[in-house]
Amino acid sequence: MDRHVKDFFCPFSDKTPQGQFHKVIVLHDAPDGEFDLIARSVPPECKGWLELAQLPTADRIELVREFWLGKMREHPRLTQFLITFFDALDDIGIYITQHHFDDPLDCHMVYSLPNDCGYFRGKPPASEDQLLTIQDNFSDWVLPSDYLAFLQVHDGFAKTTDCTGLTTTDHLIENYDKFQKYLEQQDTLFTTKGQPVTPKSLIPFYESFGMPFYQCFWGEWHPEGEMGNVYYSGLTHTIIDPDSDIGQAEQMAFPTFADWLIFYLERVG
Repeated sequence: MDRHVKDFFCPFSDKTPQGQFHKVIVLHDAPDGEFDLIARSVPPECKGWLELAQLPTADRIELVREFWLGKMREHPRLTQFLITFFDALDDIGIYITQHHFDDPLDCHMVYSLPNDCGYFRGKPPASEDQLLTIQDNFSDWVLPSDYLAFLQVHDGFAKTTDCTGLTTTDHLIENYDKFQKYLEQQDTLFTTKGQPVTPKSLIPFYESFGMPFYQCFWGEWHPEGEMGNVYYSGLTHTIIDPDSDIGQAEQMAFPTFADWLIFYLERVG
């Protein structure tokens, strides 16, 4: 397991600068005698991860890979990438955390790359009700199918110590409203090529921590039959024009959510 994972999942009791949790349970390393007791307090949405945590590392990686591939099977570009991605992992672990004494327990699935090259943190999958809620609230648009499929893998996903990562369904609507209020205070929104943009057509699903930079689904751009996604910069108050001649990763304009996810999974650090 990447050594930085231990630094991130560090309890206050360790009295180190990294400590940010009241309680941390490393479920995949829990002693057999304590596992049943721990399992009783695990949140319902994490119950499916209990059996996984008791398996050997290689089996955990293989089962999680098959789960991803099953959910994302309609998106071949991502499917091929995931095979390579999971081959490179050295561990998948389950961590149970509690920020403060009175807070509910939370669950994280951690994907570790070898040689301390980085890791990713995923939250439990979204429920059917959560998926229906966001689709109802964004009824003017059809949310991309690969995005909805990924939410059934992890409803919230981040690399290393990224404090924001992929927005959870519980905060997607709230963040959209906050983003729209922010845009209302700005001048007219344009692409980098000077084309006007309807602000309400931008749905932010990823926010850079502490900065007004967002990756957004764009309801006015459907390069492959579904909404593509583009980068909004609060410094320039523009979105990248997807017709630019530079590559996807450089311009941060992706025809599918799967293409953005591949970029996010590749850029560890």
